[in-house]
Amino acid sequence: MTSETFNYSLDDLVKKIFSKRKQSVWVAASGRKQSGKTNFVLRLIEKLHKLKLMDHFATNVKSLEAPFDIEFFQDFQSLKQYCQMMNPNPEKHGIKRILMFGSEMGKWLPRDQPHKNVKFIEELQLVRKYGLNWIGDFIDRVDKRVINATHFDGEFKKLSITRPDIATYENYQTGSEIEIWGIQPTTLKYDTWESCNFYMEPQTEESEIFLNPDHQIVQQYLEADCSIIKTGLHSNLVKRARDNVLKHYFKYHVHSTPQEISAIEDSSTEIEE
Repeated sequence: MTSETFNYSLDDLVKKIFSKRKQSVWVAASGRKQSGKTNFVLRLIEKLHKLKLMDHFATNVKSLEAPFDIEFFQDFQSLKQYCQMMNPNPEKHGIKRILMFGSEMGKWLPRDQPHKNVKFIEELQLVRKYGLNWIGDFIDRVDKRVINATHFDGEFKKLSITRPDIATYENYQTGSEIEIWGIQPTTLKYDTWESCNFYMEPQTEESEIFLNPDHQIVQQYLEADCSIIKTGLHSNLVKRARDNVLKHYFKYHVHSTPQEISAIEDSSTEIEE
């Protein structure tokens, strides 16, 4: 492994790692307890927001307070649904990048459940095609079958409890390691004693359904008894939103044939005005 001192700003390093040329970037942040892992990750999130390198942010840290929107997720299925809602048609409209901060990975991906961990991380990785980016922090007990070059691009390491302003970044693809100095603490507020979890399935009977703009319009349309006039919206806006929702539903939930999806895409029939 080669090592070098990074003499530029943290902004430059963030832009290099999370370049917009990459659809999905996955990195980890490791260190001992009270070494400042979470604080450092939140500093990275601040930088990513300032530099406009991500379109949406999410986390499993419930106590987190920020001056910009950060969604809270505690399970994979809800996160996947959210990513699909934000990217209903990636081929046509491109990808909106969503950064998920998964805290305390060592707690929900421990070494003593290897088969479950591999299945979990592989399921998560499939959502990369919907723009999912990931930063996860952990201590030493995390399963190394998960944190490796197969699944992650690199790893930040917090080296000292007494020097929270220092870290390194190891690029898993090249094997190089960069030293980072002068790290400032985050301005985001959170409970340092919060215990964070992440599950495969929702842990409550009712989970929130995340609606993108098209779904919100269709919801108005349905609440107006399927009458475009009653919504007060322009007819073309409602028709386009309805068609987009139908295409998404048939493509990802009904497993329609390509011919059926094509028929929906070509259809411009109005049910009722």
